[in-house]
Amino acid sequence: MAEHGRTSHPVEVVAHPAVRVPFDALMRHSGIIRAVLRQFAVPARDQPDIMQEIFLSAWRSVEAASFRPSPDMPLKKALKHWLFAVTWHHIFHYRERVCRWSRERTAYTTSGLVSDAPSPFGQVEARLALRGLERLKPELRAVLARAALGHTAEEIAAELGAHPGTTNKRIHRGRKQLQKVLRRARP
Repeated sequence: MAEHGRTSHPVEVVAHPAVRVPFDALMRHSGIIRAVLRQFAVPARDQPDIMQEIFLSAWRSVEAASFRPSPDMPLKKALKHWLFAVTWHHIFHYRERVCRWSRERTAYTTSGLVSDAPSPFGQVEARLALRGLERLKPELRAVLARAALGHTAEEIAAELGAHPGTTNKRIHRGRKQLQKVLRRARP
């Protein structure tokens, strides 16, 4: 295959033989892993959990014959490099989880949600209004509910299959009746 005057050759991927490393050899590198966790500012409270994940992941990879160091590199050095890569991978995923958790938490604790909550007095008023709505005829309740949601008389009429003039009259009559009901409900 010629591409811009060059010929391309297939890249040959050399699979080195798998090396089984005893679990104790992995554990001997816990100091290095802990230092990397500190270097990447992982909080001390989370470090033991992440270390456990790292060792478990590394051990599973060794058991699955996925640790394949280059024969040109001393085994101890290759193991350090590989454990650093495994550690970095877990730190990356840890930060993704923390970031996602933080975004989800702030979505529930935004000041807008707290400030939009009605006062206890407003809640009582809303309950009284709902009870007043229950006393109205169903056709008046239907148009008032839709009008409260911001729909126009034309939109309500189209939705309910009524004439816009009739809908306007029902909105007007419903508001007057609700006002009377609410006046009687107040002490």
